[in-house]
Amino acid sequence: MDEREYLIPLPGDALLRVRYQKDRGHILRFTVQLEAYFGGVWTPITRYDTAHRFVHRDDLKPDGAELKSPPMAFASYGDAMNYAIRDLRLNGQLYIERYLRWKS
Repeated sequence: MDEREYLIPLPGDALLRVRYQKDRGHILRFTVQLEAYFGGVWTPITRYDTAHRFVHRDDLKPDGAELKSPPMAFASYGDAMNYAIRDLRLNGQLYIERYLRWKS
């Protein structure tokens, strides 16, 4: 089994933290998390994961609350992980702006 973590820098003070476990070319579980740098701390904003044995998205609020999406259907966890990376790369700034609105 292969476990990996890597970072994808995004414009501004943001990044994607990608973690996954893979076996024989198949993703067994993953987390793709958007983080932004506020006041000297990397803050989680939104994440896709398989923590409950299904793919879902958590939108994290400044007060610690988590808004959970319903289970999401994909042909494979690999497809879901690629979707998550693409979504957070394309829409990350919108998620960060929403987080900042929630904060004020």
